Formats: sequence, C-alpha cells, structure tokens
Amino acid sequence: MKVTIIGCGNAGMVHAAKLIERHVPVCLLKTSTVSQTEFFRSMMEVGGFNVIDETQKGKHFFAKPDLITRNVEQAVSFADVIMVMTTTSQHESVAKAIAPYVRDGQIIALVPGYMGSLIFKKYIQKEVCYSEWETTAYNGRIVDQLYVHVTFYNPRNAISVLPVAATQQVLSVFSQMFDNTRYTRKHILESAIHNPNMIVHPIGIVFSASRIEHSGGEFWMYKEAFTDSVVHVIHAFDRQKNNLLQAFGCEPLNYFEAAKWRNEEDLTIDAMEVFRSFSNAANKGPSTIHHRYLTEDVPVGLGLYTSIGRVAGVDTSIADAIITLSSALIEKDLRQEARTIEYLLGKEKVTPQDIVLALEK
Repeated sequence: MKVTIIGCGNAGMVHAAKLIERHVPVCLLKTSTVSQTEFFRSMMEVGGFNVIDETQKGKHFFAKPDLITRNVEQAVSFADVIMVMTTTSQHESVAKAIAPYVRDGQIIALVPGYMGSLIFKKYIQKEVCYSEWETTAYNGRIVDQLYVHVTFYNPRNAISVLPVAATQQVLSVFSQMFDNTRYTRKHILESAIHNPNMIVHPIGIVFSASRIEHSGGEFWMYKEAFTDSVVHVIHAFDRQKNNLLQAFGCEPLNYFEAAKWRNEEDLTIDAMEVFRSFSNAANKGPSTIHHRYLTEDVPVGLGLYTSIGRVAGVDTSIADAIITLSSALIEKDLRQEARTIEYLLGKEKVTPQDIVLALEK
C-alpha cells in the first residue's frame, strides 16, 4: 500500500525512513514553512535523505521517497494510507487542506491522536477509517540538512481505530508496515489518555521551569526533572487518570507500567528501572519553557482530558492545577486554546453517552 506522510519533522522523517527501508511506496508532504525548511530543500535537491539507524547497530542507508511535494492534492491522491505526523495543534488546518481530495477507502492515521479523528470527521465526508496512536513506533531526529538519525524502537505500539468495527482491518495494514504495531486500544479515548506526553511533558517543565531558564540550554529533562517527589505527582495524576479510563470501560494502567510495556522487551524488569534507563538515553532539552511540551500538550492533551473528566464527573484536579500553573508560567490562558470534548462533538452540552457513541463510529 502507498503511504503519504504529512509532516516532514523528526517523527515524519524517521517513519518515512523505516517504511522506505521495507520498500513501501512513500510520499512526503510538507505543509509548513516554519521548521526544517533547509532539510526539505536539500532533500528535494537530491531526491532523498541519509539515514543512520541505531536500532540496527548504526546501519547507514539512503532513503529515496517516491514523491516529495508541497502539493496537497498530489500527495493525498498518491496514498492508500495517510499518516498525519504534524503537531496535534495542526490537525484542524491539515483536515481542511486534505478534505477536498480524500477518497473512500483511505486510512488516515494521526500520530499522535488526542481524539483528533473527530476533527477530521467534521471536514471529510468520505467513507474512511481513522487510526490514532498514543505515541510513535520509532524515535529519532533530523541531525543536519541531509541526515536522519533513528535512535529508539518501541517494542510494542498500540493503536485505536474509528470506527471500532474496522479495528482488525486497519491493524492488519499497520502490522505489515511496522513490526511492533500489533496491539490495539479499546477506542480513541483510551489512546488519548495513554499518550505519555500529556503527563510527563507538562509536569517535567512546570517543576523544572527555573532550572530550564537558568541552565542556558544545558537541561536534560528526563535525567533531571523526575526526582522522587515529582514521581509522586505523576502517581497522583495516574490515580485520577485511571478513574477516568474505568469510567469508559478501559483497564487502569499507570504511566510507568505503560512506559515499560511500550519501551522494554523484557516485561519482568521493574517499571522504574526501565524509566530510569530510558531517561539516561534521552536527548537534551527543552531549552525554554515556551515549548510544545506546554504549548501543545497542555491545551490539546490536558485540555481534552479535563473536559472529559468534567462530563464524566471524575476528579481531574491534578491536571487542572498543571494547566493553571502552565498558563501562569508563560502568561497565556491555555484553557482558551483547549481541545475540549464539547468542541470535538460540536455540542455545548455533552453527556457520557454522547462520548460513548462518538467512540464507536
């Protein structure tokens, strides 16, 4: 099947590299003019990019996509599967842009999702399937104008599907593209609530804001931020999060156990040991508190989570406090930009049953 990846940032390029390596036809669509413009220009000139893959002992190869373009119609027409790998705050603009060209039978994957499928459904009136991922199958980054560095492979990658009835059909497609993508969540709400970025990114910045500002770019969040006391905050968040998951028929699972399940082959290892090992291997940053860890994950992730909590009558006071503190830190009311369940469903008053129905179809 042919795949169009929308978004030529770190995540998009890493997944493009792995698909091309498996001889999957790939189109790359760049929609922004803000970041990675030099890389995109260089890639257009030479027709591809170099890859160093640490998940395969530093394997080096040249990845040549079938198509590299800024033409939306061309990119959407190319694809059987469309993988949206922009920031989640761009979901609405991407949905508007691709809607005129989407055709029946395509699969649209949002990586990650945060229930963004419901945004795309507002604009796309075709018979398509949506898939939402809570995180990426691979990690890595663009290191210069022609190199992409693949640094980490998640042994297990779970996806959800909308409509739920198409879950096995969609899973069969992605499991052939990515060996680790053989697992499913119950629905897109479960994928959204299990997104690790929603938990650790805002908590890590809020409790390290002064260190980030003082360090002059020498801050390593995963190594430095998550001391024992900050881990207590994550556990408190988890208790409330699991109450919300159970309210929608999902099994409780705390952040560290979920991280172990995604990141570690050997599930007998202690979850905190896995987390510390991952932390020691993580990249440096962020260098500023004005970062997507707050500006994206707070309004899109925590905003969605707390809005669902209000509908379900579940306490989300830890997340509410993080939203308040994050807003104060950057002097911007992040609640005004929140992706709420009311917005996603287009209703001023939403009931739990409204949410349940939206998760099925």
